[in-house]
Amino acid sequence: MDIIPDKSDYQRTQQSSTFSDFSIGSNSTVIASPTSPTSPTVHRPGYQRVPSVVNEEEMLRKGTTSNDGTEGHGLGLSFLDTQKKSLTSRVPVGSKRSPNEPTSDPSSADPLISPSFSKSGESPYRHKHKQSGMSEEDTAYSGSHFTLPQAFNANSEHETLHRKSYSTPGMSVNPLTYERAFPCTTKKPLHVARSSWLAVSILVLSIYSTVLSGLWFFIAIIKPRYGHTITTAGRIPPGTASLLCAALAKTIELSFVTVFISFLGQLLSTRALVPRRGITLAEMSMRSWVMQPGTMITRWESVRYAATSVLGALALIAAIMAMFYTTASDALVAPKLNFGKTEHRLLYGKVATSFANPQYIQTKCNTPIQQKNDPDNYGQTCISIEHNAQALHNYYQYLTAWVEDISSGNSTANLTERPSPVGMINDNTTVTGSWIEIQNMTDLSAHYGRLTNNVTMAMPHVGVLAAAGDPRNNIVQPRDLSGLGEYYVQGSVPSPVVNVLCADMTEEDMLPMVYTLWPDKFWTNGTNSSLPNTTTWPNDFNLSLPDSLKSTVVDNLFGFNDVEVHPIFPKTPLPYNTVMNTTGIYGSNALYMLANSTTGNYTMCSIRAGLSPNCSTEYHGTMSDGFLSSRCEDVTNELAYDRSQPKAPQGVWSTDWPEMATEWASSLSLNAGINDGQAAIARLLTQLIPALPELDPSLPSLSEALAVLAGNTLMLSSLDAPFIHYWNYSTEVNTLSQPQYQAFNGTLRVQNYASGGTESWQQTFYVVLAMVFLINICTLVYFIFSGSLVTDFIEPQNLFALSLNSPPSAVLDGSCGGGPENEALDASWHIALDKDRDHLYIESREGVRKKGRGMGQQTDFEMRSPVARMYSQLGRKRTSFL
Repeated sequence: MDIIPDKSDYQRTQQSSTFSDFSIGSNSTVIASPTSPTSPTVHRPGYQRVPSVVNEEEMLRKGTTSNDGTEGHGLGLSFLDTQKKSLTSRVPVGSKRSPNEPTSDPSSADPLISPSFSKSGESPYRHKHKQSGMSEEDTAYSGSHFTLPQAFNANSEHETLHRKSYSTPGMSVNPLTYERAFPCTTKKPLHVARSSWLAVSILVLSIYSTVLSGLWFFIAIIKPRYGHTITTAGRIPPGTASLLCAALAKTIELSFVTVFISFLGQLLSTRALVPRRGITLAEMSMRSWVMQPGTMITRWESVRYAATSVLGALALIAAIMAMFYTTASDALVAPKLNFGKTEHRLLYGKVATSFANPQYIQTKCNTPIQQKNDPDNYGQTCISIEHNAQALHNYYQYLTAWVEDISSGNSTANLTERPSPVGMINDNTTVTGSWIEIQNMTDLSAHYGRLTNNVTMAMPHVGVLAAAGDPRNNIVQPRDLSGLGEYYVQGSVPSPVVNVLCADMTEEDMLPMVYTLWPDKFWTNGTNSSLPNTTTWPNDFNLSLPDSLKSTVVDNLFGFNDVEVHPIFPKTPLPYNTVMNTTGIYGSNALYMLANSTTGNYTMCSIRAGLSPNCSTEYHGTMSDGFLSSRCEDVTNELAYDRSQPKAPQGVWSTDWPEMATEWASSLSLNAGINDGQAAIARLLTQLIPALPELDPSLPSLSEALAVLAGNTLMLSSLDAPFIHYWNYSTEVNTLSQPQYQAFNGTLRVQNYASGGTESWQQTFYVVLAMVFLINICTLVYFIFSGSLVTDFIEPQNLFALSLNSPPSAVLDGSCGGGPENEALDASWHIALDKDRDHLYIESREGVRKKGRGMGQQTDFEMRSPVARMYSQLGRKRTSFL
């Protein structure tokens, strides 16, 4: 029957009172030898290391147990080797029971005792040592009762620690039977097959980490733009895209750490199994670097010893890369709003009418009055209101810019540096024009012998604005990006321009051009009693020019000829008044205005509009507003219209624009001087007439002011107009029933969601993505070609089991309280095999025996032991340079 041993202490007997060279830890028990009865008894804590099983038949035959343990080796957790051990019964301190007194029932034994241990009769792990003063006899046990080590009990800090003892009267324990309580024979092989769950799962994780990290790296390099894919109305909303990217990056990081830890464990475990290599405690801590990067700071000693090796440097790099991987992914892979490269492409816009078509423009005017309610004038009334509102708004903004420049001291006589013409379209798009074909006012005045100012202003083609929002161009709009996006479009299209030429005139110079200055005989009724007014002019007057009045002194200046005849004004305006020429016939390309200032002279201005090929149109679109501008006379502008159409003519003026401009002038009361109306706008304009043949740095000129006022007519004229300089659809009808797409050259630079980072300093994170990808490739190649996997002894549970069943070592002397330090971290350790018991344990390589049968020698036992055979194969295996 099984014998249930009592709990009692082991006692060691020595031949002398001198302690052996064994490392005595806090868990050791040293008993004075029989020859030294006065030697004190040293107690050890109440847990005891149990050895691996020993072949019972061989023990019975030999009467002894041997192993490869050597003094000074191992981690100090098993029993010390014994020489002539005697099994004695003792009464623990504080116990009143005599040695022969029966113990309590086994069922009342300490519950902390393992059932298998309590039922076994085997002795703890035993070693045989060669030491002076000690024999190599088998360990002897004596006494009728066998006591097991028990846990310390202390009722107070002053009470002596003692252990309870349990025994059964009349029962004795066979030490050989007890020794087989925990045989610690390796139950599983050192290798796991390639088809095992562990190997397959690691390989799958390695493939996943490699593929995803490679994809992440190439995405960061390629910097793809997601266009309509990541938009609020697209397949992936921006918030979902960011969350998905962060989640995938985290899985890459976790899988990378898992695979690298497995890779590290394989290398270190294989090295530990090779007698000539071994591993150090510092190298074992490399696992913590990757899993807990903070330990590189808190346990910096291990970094100092391990990081100098190739594997240590690789582990250090992997730890740093894993620590910053999600940050690198967020910086370089996660979709963010940024601008892409400028893209040259064809853009498309709709064309419905010719440039400056007054009838079409009226139909596009927004008014609640329907045509059936006012069939003759509903369009004219609406467009007059629009002209007045837009022109005065633009003019006021222009004057405000002048005030700001004057206040800041930035006023100048250089036209290119003076305030630019401005406008507004759709109430949310700011329009900025350009001053082009600039002429020196002083030189021009000297050339014509009178004060002359010639100004040309270009405005952007508003058709580009419509094309930017056209679905055919597939431009991601800011509204599709939660209002955060923006883009730039530049179109190679002609820009509408207005030219204002003003010259100083005397009353004599104006004689052929002012009806009231004509001789009486040319009056309609032969008397000057009937003066023109807004009601009678010009229908009630005969405006046929006599031959004597067909030429003027400014024919060369204004280009008057048989086709472009000079204007006829109804009268000379009073000071601070203006009158307009509304007598022109169709075919005239200009509208004329006569103004009177306080200087006593008159100023006549011609206003005409057309298209310039020297410009391009740029549009910057955002959610809340937009910016439309013209870019003219820039030699670096590759998208100037004359680059696309080199044969485009210069100085071709529209003959349709004067008809539309007549409504514009009327809506602004520029003809109020016919009735001496004293309009405010006329007064402000006449105050801007230059007094000297040069521009006033502190005031805009009359020509500049008129150009800005006429700017809104240019924007209306280019609405739905062609993107070329001529009408190419039909010579008979200048309006299309259905708008047609017309292509033009352009560039596009869009801000939408893309990968690749937004700041230059973020490019440093490419190192993180690249290193993780390369390390993943290396680990994947290793696991593919390594075949089966070795048990990872660096894993805490495996290392704990291995250490717990290993002999003590003097290398770690003093490390049980505060942990190893200094040279102990750099000591090399080797996993050895007890071939008699098929048991693995760890020992220090500093004390490995150089004599006797080595680990690499095969015996008959090894040949029939799978563990020994695997161990022998690993011992002869070539290790990597890592």
